[in-house]
Amino acid sequence: MQAVVLRQYGAAENLETTDLPRPKFTADQVLIKIHASSVNPIDWKLRKGMLKWVMPDKLPAVLGFDVAGEIADIGYAAKQHGWNEGDAVMAFSNATLGGCYAEYVAVDAKLLARKPDNLSFEDAAAIPLAGTTAWKSLVKLGQLHAGDDVLINGASGGVGTYAVQIAKALGANVTAVCSPKNHDLVRELGADDVIDYHAADFTRMGRSYDIIFDAVSKSSFTECRKVLNPNGHYIATLPSVESVGFSLVSKLQRQSCHVVLARPDGDILRSLASLASEGKLRSIIDSTYPLREVAAAHRKSEGEHVVGKIVLQVEQDSSADESPQP
Repeated sequence: MQAVVLRQYGAAENLETTDLPRPKFTADQVLIKIHASSVNPIDWKLRKGMLKWVMPDKLPAVLGFDVAGEIADIGYAAKQHGWNEGDAVMAFSNATLGGCYAEYVAVDAKLLARKPDNLSFEDAAAIPLAGTTAWKSLVKLGQLHAGDDVLINGASGGVGTYAVQIAKALGANVTAVCSPKNHDLVRELGADDVIDYHAADFTRMGRSYDIIFDAVSKSSFTECRKVLNPNGHYIATLPSVESVGFSLVSKLQRQSCHVVLARPDGDILRSLASLASEGKLRSIIDSTYPLREVAAAHRKSEGEHVVGKIVLQVEQDSSADESPQP
């Protein structure tokens, strides 16, 4: 199979298209023929070696955590749980560094969700990691309830666009923080109020919230707690000395501080797929690249002005060069 391999940490050009054997899979896994994957900021942070202390692994490795495709082969235990060859599925890969920048990937069957019929493979591939991050932040850490006032900072990004929709679908009052060019988009996704971060600081506007979800980790708990309700929750996507410290201390306080660490979770993904099937969750695709142009996709993601998600099309690339590359 064709795959994109990282042989050494560093620049995007270190991502090399090559030929690898198809992954082996266990009795509890399925082998997915990948139609689409996507790029998340964690991918280029891993590529640069920024997260070696969190996710140590040996290179060479295949990156990419998101997958949408068809089951090509299946372990006997996975088949007993209702999965069959040809099923259209989506998943958040549980391999250490993902493995989805390729034509095939092996994934634990318990992590699969059926691809909703109303989503393309590209739309489905955008959801797993970013959608899981948003759901875990709001529902599990933020303990979201209908009627809660929720602020989402970075509402037009990959995680933020899903967070707006999830919060609204679950009955929250949603305030979105983003640049003016994306105000119409986040309103379409369900935001009740929109704040232009260029013109106003939400921590100084006098309104308080039950949940502040900083999907881009541009604020701090210290700044936000004065506009957080007495039993409110602050959630950030990136760890810092302050956030880790406050997450420990806040266990003894009414206001809480959390740092979300998204892990593959089949139950969450199936909840997201259900929302998508009902028309309550859609993917905002910023741009699409063939797998062989993943380096360009990484550079685009590193620019940090992506609206929604960057998607990789795998099928179209698989026949582009049939000869193995060294």
